[in-house]
Amino acid sequence: MNKLLSYLSITALVLLTAGCSEDNPKSEHKGLTGYVIEANYEKNALLVAESDKTAKDGKYGAEWYSLNDDAILLDSQKSKVLFTDIEVGAEVETWSTLPSLESYPSQTDLSKLILAEDVKHPNHPMVQKKAIQIALNYVKSRTGKSDIFIVQNVVSSKSEWIIHIYHFNTEQEYELSIHAETGEVKHITEKSS
Repeated sequence: MNKLLSYLSITALVLLTAGCSEDNPKSEHKGLTGYVIEANYEKNALLVAESDKTAKDGKYGAEWYSLNDDAILLDSQKSKVLFTDIEVGAEVETWSTLPSLESYPSQTDLSKLILAEDVKHPNHPMVQKKAIQIALNYVKSRTGKSDIFIVQNVVSSKSEWIIHIYHFNTEQEYELSIHAETGEVKHITEKSS
């Protein structure tokens, strides 16, 4: 009788435990592919905005991602990276498990991120990420604001990085020329959209 009672107790415990577990694990969905515009390492958060490569109909998605406990962070070779390795100007692909909050920029969790390899200038040592950092800092210093900026496009010329930035809040467009050896901002054009 004791064996039967023990067997029934164990079976009931297994069934209760299985019934309390999550039937549907959180499904992961693709987030944005774009550039990191801001990084808050204290809050484990990144602001990612689409560029011309991925924006649809001239509408640039922007999203704050908060690192979740099970997040997987990888480089382009699928090796693990630290959250602090993901810098402003880096190109990333993101995934999340939660729906985005309705705002601009929207907000969600970060379950997976793939960090693209740094693009090197063909004639100088400066990588694209560094040029983007210089460009964003320059525009922020000119506007005196840290609003939402979109890195629309980045190309290299013989000795420069040419970067187009859109200031979402003021609808201003900036074309910056960053010297790829010295980091000097050589010229700027501005226009309203």
